[in-house]
Amino acid sequence: MNNYHYIVAFLPVLVKGTENKSFSLANTKAQIKAQCSDKDNRLIDLLCRIFDGSKLDINFYKDASKSASRFIRLYSKLDLQIRNFNVASAANRIYSQDKANELISKYQVIAEDNLYGDYIEPTDWETELQSADIQLLHSIFAEEDIVAKEKKLDEFKWNKITDFSVSDFFNIDEILAFLAKGYIVDRWLKLDAEKGKHLFRKLVNEIRGTFDKNKLIYTIDENNG
Repeated sequence: MNNYHYIVAFLPVLVKGTENKSFSLANTKAQIKAQCSDKDNRLIDLLCRIFDGSKLDINFYKDASKSASRFIRLYSKLDLQIRNFNVASAANRIYSQDKANELISKYQVIAEDNLYGDYIEPTDWETELQSADIQLLHSIFAEEDIVAKEKKLDEFKWNKITDFSVSDFFNIDEILAFLAKGYIVDRWLKLDAEKGKHLFRKLVNEIRGTFDKNKLIYTIDENNG
């Protein structure tokens, strides 16, 4: 049986940005998994796949939408929405309307109205993006400063994680929400000056890259820098 109270008690307090200098995602995740059941570790591994970006296809999102974990259902849907929004935003910015619509239809992960099918938990309706969320995402993806855009997008995700987990206390969803924020913190702690340059090169493809059907993001043309 999981001792959620014990696990939550040793979790560090995370804040946005790079103030968590001593935080180690790898060590903290290992400590958490050592205290969890096999069932909960499978949930942790499922959440980690979202942040690792591996094998995020239609089947993944459909499976995640039926997860026993409410947090995974909510966050995986948010991740799907953001990825599809990114595809649409980039296509509309670069191409004509007809070409953009063609690319959006081809490269979005999955149409959101096809995600749940006949299955949906009553509490999962909160995953629907509100008009304020959509306006904010439009402004984020229109941001010309690429690093600023990434920080604003992570702040948007951070706030959504807080909203999704506000009622969770001493359960696996509270721990999953912590790990989701941990991934965001870990990402920015690793962005020293050199890695910041690499991030810029990786993300500049949004302006001059090509679609990668497998990753559903833009890929860098190394010949163009």
